This record gives sequence, C-alpha cells and structure tokens, in this order.
Amino acid sequence: MALKNHRSLPADTIERVKALADEMGYAPDPALSALAAHRSRLRVTKDFSVIGLVSNWSSEDGWSQLPSAQEVIEGAKARALELGFTIHHMWSKSENLSASRFDQILQTRGIRGLILAPFEDPEDRLELDWNQYSVVTVEKPFNYTHFHHIIQNHYSDLLLAWQKIRERGYQRIGLVVREDLSIRWGHQWESAHSLAQSSANTREETIPTLQLKGTDKDEHVEMVKSWLQLFKPEAVISRCDCFFEAASELGLSIPDDLGYVSLNVTDDVEGVSGIHQNRDLMGATAVDVLNSLLQRNFRGEHEVSVGTQVDGSWNDGNTLLNQFSTQSDHATT
Repeated sequence: MALKNHRSLPADTIERVKALADEMGYAPDPALSALAAHRSRLRVTKDFSVIGLVSNWSSEDGWSQLPSAQEVIEGAKARALELGFTIHHMWSKSENLSASRFDQILQTRGIRGLILAPFEDPEDRLELDWNQYSVVTVEKPFNYTHFHHIIQNHYSDLLLAWQKIRERGYQRIGLVVREDLSIRWGHQWESAHSLAQSSANTREETIPTLQLKGTDKDEHVEMVKSWLQLFKPEAVISRCDCFFEAASELGLSIPDDLGYVSLNVTDDVEGVSGIHQNRDLMGATAVDVLNSLLQRNFRGEHEVSVGTQVDGSWNDGNTLLNQFSTQSDHATT
C-alpha cells in the first residue's frame, strides 16, 4: 500500500516504507504484479468504475459536437467498456459552477480518474486539487504539461501529406493554416513543411506558408485568394475553414485546377484527401494510460512531462489527381 501511495496511510509512513524498500533493494515481481493487476480489474466496477471525461469549453457541447471529438469519445467508451469502466462526459462550467464546486462534486462522486478533453483555449486553467486524481490529457494544455498526454503527431502527419502529394507528381506545394491552431501545436506543421520544401530538390521557388490570423472568415477568404493568385501553387495542404470558398470565388476547380490535402479530414469537407488523425485511437489510448495510473494509484503530475504520440493515416479522398501533369505537359498536349 505504501509503495502505491495509498491515501489511507500517513505520508511519513509511506516515506519510511519506501526508504526501507530502497535500502533492501526491493523490486516487484513482474508476474505477481500482472496477477494483482488482473485481480484488480475483476473488481474495478466496485472500486472506481467511473472515468470523468472533462471538457472546459464555454458551452456544454462546444467540444463534443465536433466530429473529431466524437471519435475521441467513442474510442474512449469502447476501451473503457473492455476494461470495466464507464465514461461520463462532464462539463466543468455546468450551471456556472466554480472550479472548487466542480472539484467537490468529483470527489463526492468518488471519481478518481480524469481524462481532460482539449481546452478551447490551450492557455486556459482549471483549478482542481489534482493530487486527488489520476489524470490524462487529450492534447497538451499549456498550463498542465506534466500530466501524461495523448497528442497527435502533427509533424509526421505533414511529412506524410507531402509524400503522398509528391508521389502524384505535384511540385509547387503550399501550406495554409490557422494561426491559433499553429500555436496550439507548437508550429509543428510549419517546421515539417519547411523541411519538406528544403528536401524536395526542385528548381521551383518555395511558397511561403500562409497563416490566417484572427477569426474573420471573410478576411481569411480574401487572404487565401490573394495568396493563390500570387504564388500559384499546384497543390495546397490546409488546416483552415475557408479554402474551398476562396478557390470557388477564383473559379478554381478541385482537383482539376488545384490539388487539396486536409490535415484533418474528419473535421473538413466530406471526401477530401488527407490525414485521418485516428482520434478514436487517441481516446482508447487515454483510457489505457489512465487505467495504468489507477492500478499504480499514481495521482497528480509527473515530475517529467510524459506523452504518447498517435500517427495519422492517409485517406485517399477525391481532391488530388491520380497523376498531376505540369503546365508544360498540358501545353504539349
């Protein structure tokens, strides 16, 4: 119990037992640990069967209504059921609750395990007594980096997009992203895009990345139109909400005139080519990691930031030509 930091034991008792274990060179037997974990799973519905999936958005369904969020929820629920848990989606701001009142509700209900949904604003805070809970976050809130986090491998996803586009013969490849999403992901997309451009070995002038600032969609449409007219990309990798409107206003047909690749096909226009982020796997992995923390009775933050990355997979879609022909090829034809 002491080695698992059981809350029923005094802190000095836990420290004393751990010191003796270190002095004796104690190490747990892996086979016995596996047996104990198996027996614990058989009792899980009696001990701590409810996992709180906590969203901290300004509206109750602000996050859960997103198609990608629904994938996370379904993946988490399916894995939780396999392990004997149930998932309760809980809105921290329900009925204008204070953080302390929400914390009290969680503890009164005996909820020990929390999965934090992505924050609406990654710089937001949720002031709970974190030492009472085992916690895993989906994505990585800026102020809670030392919980185990499940994040998308955006860098790898961008390189995969480049690989698929180049395989089809496109040369001039541009990137359009919303600034808020770029900041949220630590500018991984732009970094990978720059690497891919420098490694492409083409004689074409590289196209600067377009970052869309603010929330004015009409302004974003005009920015994309100007960028398309000025740099004339053959294909565009995008994570924004206005690209099709901009292309349409310029009379461009996708994919005949311009290839398009989405960095999140789940939340984009139906049928697009691009990256499927496997958010259901992110939800399932969050439950797996949380289950491990609960079995070890580990609560609060890690001393060192620990995370798991989930790679995206390619979705063919219908917004890239099977084989792109250059303008010179068209002229010859």
